[in-house]
Amino acid sequence: MSVKHTNEEELVEITLFSDGGRYKDDVFVCVNGESCLIRRGVPVRVRPQFAEVLRASEEQDRLAEDLMRRAADRAPA
Repeated sequence: MSVKHTNEEELVEITLFSDGGRYKDDVFVCVNGESCLIRRGVPVRVRPQFAEVLRASEEQDRLAEDLMRRAADRAPA
């Protein structure tokens, strides 16, 4: 996901990764009862809290993948 701050005070521009396969569907995000459906592969402007949740989710995915890779490397063959 790329994040670009816009001139509009309350919106940030983001572009979610799209590959036409596993990452092709729109993404539903809900924060404190507010929700939005974000289209992949095109620049969209969203409220900062939605961009932050998506950024945190991507970071958690990276950390989980790293942890699984390290565990697999330590596992006996």
